[in-house]
Amino acid sequence: MLEGLKDPLAVVQAASLLDKKLQKIGLYISTSTDFEEFERVRLNETCASDVSPMFDTSINKLDASNAFWISLRTKKGKLGAVQAFRLDTADGTLADWAMRWMVGLYILRSELVVPARPQAPAGSVTRQISGSVVYQGELWVSKDYRDNFCSTVFPRLGMVLCLLKWQPNAMWGLMTEKVATRGLTIRIGYPFIERGFLQWKVPPKGADKSEVVVFARKEDLEFIADQTLEEELLEQES
Repeated sequence: MLEGLKDPLAVVQAASLLDKKLQKIGLYISTSTDFEEFERVRLNETCASDVSPMFDTSINKLDASNAFWISLRTKKGKLGAVQAFRLDTADGTLADWAMRWMVGLYILRSELVVPARPQAPAGSVTRQISGSVVYQGELWVSKDYRDNFCSTVFPRLGMVLCLLKWQPNAMWGLMTEKVATRGLTIRIGYPFIERGFLQWKVPPKGADKSEVVVFARKEDLEFIADQTLEEELLEQES
């Protein structure tokens, strides 16, 4: 039986608050499950690169039940940021499943990747995570907005929306060590960061040979919503 959210009102209020924060800097959110359009947006409006295998419609069945993406645009239609999410079931544990899942997707797209080891280290906290997991990826923020809080607020809004939509056991993503150690993940709200989660002999294009995993359990996602509201109260009092 689904346990549900401990405080659904707080989660809804947090999503609304984050949305309003973005509107104050002239960015407006839209959501979509059309991943063919997402591929066009990523290729033509962001970093001019193909979508990753995780969101490639030629090898994945992506629809409203298991994936969506969100974007920010100005009133004139200029793209400010995008990110995407997909829901999966981690067989066994996230530590056991993640490498198999990723390698399988790259093979389906005929891209060569070679893991240095078949799974995460024995002491990884990801061995405590199983079942429904949401992958957060494809995050891109325009250079016009990277110096303000958009880089923090936008990913956090995505996390709260995923909590509302799916109530997953956990949410996770992959980063380079350079990005992960600059403090962004903490500001977003991810409480767990592990270096060397995935190790590659031949890494995916654009990835490091040693990838960092960030993740949050369902209770951590609910805490992020509560924390968002508390931070707003502190700002109003100061």
